[in-house]
Amino acid sequence: MNNLAKIILIFRLWYLSIMLSIFLLNTRLIKKFSAPFFIFSVLLLCIFLANFIICLSPVYAAGLNQKRLAETIVYASKKYGIPLPFFIAVMKAESGFNVMALSPKGAVGLMQVMPKTGEEMDINVENPELNIIAGAKYLHYCLKRFGFKPITALACYNAGPDSVRTVYIKNRRKFIIPPYRQTEIYIMRVYRYYIYYRKILR
Repeated sequence: MNNLAKIILIFRLWYLSIMLSIFLLNTRLIKKFSAPFFIFSVLLLCIFLANFIICLSPVYAAGLNQKRLAETIVYASKKYGIPLPFFIAVMKAESGFNVMALSPKGAVGLMQVMPKTGEEMDINVENPELNIIAGAKYLHYCLKRFGFKPITALACYNAGPDSVRTVYIKNRRKFIIPPYRQTEIYIMRVYRYYIYYRKILR
């Protein structure tokens, strides 16, 4: 199985996990009903919600599919010189492969790119494919700006270049992670995902 097929499988597993979550969530809501009605209700609800999610998702609206997204991921990884397992790990940490992800601060999509950042790049980050491109471009910028050091680049992607630069100057131009608990946890998550995807994407 090549890397493209593996990435498609990763997305399919994400959709499967969504359906499983829906099933587990609704077992509590209708557990008082009889077994036959329970099973029928859960299946019907899963089918309805699956179609609802797919039809309203940006992937459907943009006429895309999992193969197109996987191809874009591979393309962006190569174009910006980012190791594929590392790129996938960042995406997993950012959005959990949810194309509809929206953070409280307004970051959107698979790579959780801020709309303002997209405007500066002249990229529509609400489009799933372009969101991947924008994320790869910004991650490359972080890598390049801070000496291609992965940990510092991750801090830049998560906390912003200004935060990293401030700590960098204060610590006599040494690459040190900003003292933010959220950023520390984020970096550890990406590293854990990277180890996992490095084994899969060979």
